[in-house]
Amino acid sequence: MATGSEPTRGWSGGGRVPVESRWSQPPYRRGVRVNLLGPVRVDRAEGGEVLLGAAKERSLVAALALRPGSVMAVDVLIDAIWGETAPPSARKTLQTYVSNLRRALGPDVVATHPSGYSLRLRPEDTDVGCFRVLVREGEQALRAGRAGPAREALAAAVALGRGQPLPGVGRHTGLAAEAVRLEEEFLTALETRVEADLAAGSGAELVGELEILVRDHPFRERLWSHLLVALYRSGRQADALAAYQRARRLLRDELGLEPGGELQRLERAILGHDPSLLGPAAEVEATPQTAEVRRSPVRYAVTPDGTHVAYQIVGNGPLDVLAIPGFVSHLDMWWDSPTDHLVRKLASFSRLILFDKRGMGLSDRPGNVDVEHWVEDSVAVLDAVGSERAVILGISAAVPTAILLAAMYPQKVSSLILYGGFARLIAGDGNDLGLDPAAVDGFVRHMEANWGTGVGISSLAPSRARDPAAREYWARLQTRSASPGAAAKFLRALTDIDVRHALTTISSPTLILHANRDQNVPIAAARAMRDQIKGAELIELDSDIHLIWLSDVIDEATRHIADFISRAIRTRDADRALATILAVGPVRLAPHHDAVIDSIVERSRGTAFRGATLASFDGVARASFDGAARAVRCAVALVSGLPRIGVAVHSGECETSGEQVRGVAVDIATQLAATAEPGQVLVSQTVRDLLLGSAIDLRPHRQQSFKDVPGEWEVFSVGSASRAGEP
Repeated sequence: MATGSEPTRGWSGGGRVPVESRWSQPPYRRGVRVNLLGPVRVDRAEGGEVLLGAAKERSLVAALALRPGSVMAVDVLIDAIWGETAPPSARKTLQTYVSNLRRALGPDVVATHPSGYSLRLRPEDTDVGCFRVLVREGEQALRAGRAGPAREALAAAVALGRGQPLPGVGRHTGLAAEAVRLEEEFLTALETRVEADLAAGSGAELVGELEILVRDHPFRERLWSHLLVALYRSGRQADALAAYQRARRLLRDELGLEPGGELQRLERAILGHDPSLLGPAAEVEATPQTAEVRRSPVRYAVTPDGTHVAYQIVGNGPLDVLAIPGFVSHLDMWWDSPTDHLVRKLASFSRLILFDKRGMGLSDRPGNVDVEHWVEDSVAVLDAVGSERAVILGISAAVPTAILLAAMYPQKVSSLILYGGFARLIAGDGNDLGLDPAAVDGFVRHMEANWGTGVGISSLAPSRARDPAAREYWARLQTRSASPGAAAKFLRALTDIDVRHALTTISSPTLILHANRDQNVPIAAARAMRDQIKGAELIELDSDIHLIWLSDVIDEATRHIADFISRAIRTRDADRALATILAVGPVRLAPHHDAVIDSIVERSRGTAFRGATLASFDGVARASFDGAARAVRCAVALVSGLPRIGVAVHSGECETSGEQVRGVAVDIATQLAATAEPGQVLVSQTVRDLLLGSAIDLRPHRQQSFKDVPGEWEVFSVGSASRAGEP
């Protein structure tokens, strides 16, 4: 976190704004304050520092203080402290550390729970919590045009930094990722603080600090942009242009890259003496081509399984637009490519929400990734930004995620836009439009072996394959998005996806855009989706480029998207939705067993059908879930606790009326449950499709027909490996 410039810590660089604020010495709720923006330190309200023992005890404090008031599971804490090198005695050692910590901080601060431990603190009792509140206040003031309050809040936030966050944590521990995240948050806040200084009219007084910052963080292009503006405002146009060339040489020599779109636009504005560069004193409104789009710092939403998903907000319009990125993504890369036109246009009339799905960019890289997880990521981001309904833009490999999101959460989706995607990628199971599995496997192996070289551009963007700038950009996007192994894992997860069953359940107004000569995903895939989604509109773009990042028709696509959003129907029937139904077989149970079932369902985050009796045929539907994996895990827990019952799980379209749930999905689940043996969990082929790529062990069981449903369905049983992981 060190910038090499002490004034950055104590003062706003250009305007000399004092950093004292209500957060400098906040009230201590429990008599202590935990500081993590530097070496871990605990201060007492009456003064002085709490002396902590071993380095691992400081790591324990950090792990708990990053989630103040939340219970941290023992396994999560062990991973945070030891990571891959946890000793066999880790649990016992952790108990010792907790006891020492309780003696140091007091029993009213350190709490023990059945599933783990917590610190009874508020976010404001940590410097990280104070920092985030101040940054949020500064961003809001900056967006509202109040540069003075913005720079004061942001300067106070930056002043809380005391050096590298969480120094000394092990490289392969959970805290290592937290340290990187805190470092990124701090540097982004620092960049935003300088932006606020520039918005207030500062210039020459920022140059010295910015020269130090670009020296210490040479690859942060936003800092270079601020330096160019500060130099230009100082009457040093030649020095500003020379600084651009310095940045260009450094990026080219060290990374083999050209400057991004923001820096290139800024150089053109300096050459053209654009009056908007002079700031508020010029009293000239910036033109749309040079006006700066204000982006929030990168923030993190946390999913139910604890995964951190990086997101960013641009614009403050009355309409929310959530852009779900495709195969590769990195939040910064939206602005360095042709998609820059798209995001700028969307941000001009909406609150645009950008994020990196798990497994890519700035988000966590957990062991398993699949389409259900990506839906969870999307919902977590929407919840984190307080969005009740949004336009969903699914791009390329994110189209299946967007489809499931619209099907499972129709109340959250005002309209749906699908760009260059598919419902199922691989041929088979009645999909004649898909790609050959062997060819796809070869493509994945080729991509992994040559990752970071611009590999794949010949099929993903044929007409630009010989364009050095396009190949360089694609190579840069690859290296910034993922490692070769992470990219291959992501690609293999895509090959397992099949969401065709969800298409007919979508009730949101839908626009599909697709390049008509796309060699990667044929136009026939888009036409098939149009035919299955009620009322969907298809725009066939005259292009052979699959990658939206390099599209040669991005302006046309942007016009279609903006027009569709402006005329999309705002009201629709939300009574039809995709859900996963859990049903139990026809076994007579004692009355208290109903309460046991409801309790397990609720712990699994399902919706129990109380008084159950949504009976159809021989089985009884007991619960619905918004995710297939969650439903299957609940089913395994049920048969573990009540071995006399058999359970079935099916995903499909349901109709809701008040608290009643009915439809073909309920019928199939209950019929399937009637055939389950005691202690057995059966799932339908649609559940299997949703779980491909997950760690749940499914084994072919038989084929089965269902009343009033055409054809025979594949049925699978949950294997013992999955059951062993359940409590």
